[in-house]
Amino acid sequence: MKRAKKRKSFDVEYETRKVPLSLIDSEAEINDFDKKEIKTRAAYFMLNGAPTLAVNEKEDGRFRLLAADADFYAVKLSGARETEVRVYRFTEKNAEIFSLIEKLKTESLSAMDEAYLMKRLVSEFSLTQDDVAALIGKSRPAVANTLRLLTLEPSVVGLVESGKLSAGHARTLVRVPKEKQLAFAEEAIRRELTVREMERTVKAYLTPPEVLQKENEAKSAAKSEELKAFVERMRGVFRTKVSLIGNDKKGRIYIDYYSPEDLYRFEEFLDMIESYER
Repeated sequence: MKRAKKRKSFDVEYETRKVPLSLIDSEAEINDFDKKEIKTRAAYFMLNGAPTLAVNEKEDGRFRLLAADADFYAVKLSGARETEVRVYRFTEKNAEIFSLIEKLKTESLSAMDEAYLMKRLVSEFSLTQDDVAALIGKSRPAVANTLRLLTLEPSVVGLVESGKLSAGHARTLVRVPKEKQLAFAEEAIRRELTVREMERTVKAYLTPPEVLQKENEAKSAAKSEELKAFVERMRGVFRTKVSLIGNDKKGRIYIDYYSPEDLYRFEEFLDMIESYER
């Protein structure tokens, strides 16, 4: 009998109290953030109260901010001198792990920023993708898909970081040879392809022509069967001969009638449809 794989958890104790903002150290600078956004947050905190920040108590009596650096600077800008915090007592290593987890859980990060933080948890702290998924509350496939962005050709990563190419578009390129990825990315930007269109383009490139032809033939056959079934339904409803010329994209439908009673029956169908639409 196989044992269930045990996942890591980070259930730790903390103390809630108010501390002076002057004793809290942030690794980020206020210039790292959009000034307008910080001012908007500061105004919101003045009216609604500041959020509780997570900090780690250091031996010298100061506190290291573990996450929410933008909120920290917004609280300072709001004019507050102290704020409520959750005080943890981590080792330096565990403080770093907890900080990365909190940022992934609570901050609005770009896909690439998420990938870099996840990569640090895996490479620097030996967490598995299952561990990361459990700790940040996401599925393992979601973590894996985010990490795959880091396997892309650097120029493509740059396009994602600059916002020119979405993470969704970039993920479709993971299976494409690296020397071809940039060309696909630039083509997607130039033609303004959707992610679905990008997926089809990549699939067509990676799939052998004979396989692609068989898939298209199978789809056409399926659509033909659907059209045949549709015509049979119409014959049953109208109780007369119904013919179709064309395909699933365009064509003509012929409905035969053989007596005034047939026309009267068709008129009744139209009356029912029109009354339903009202």
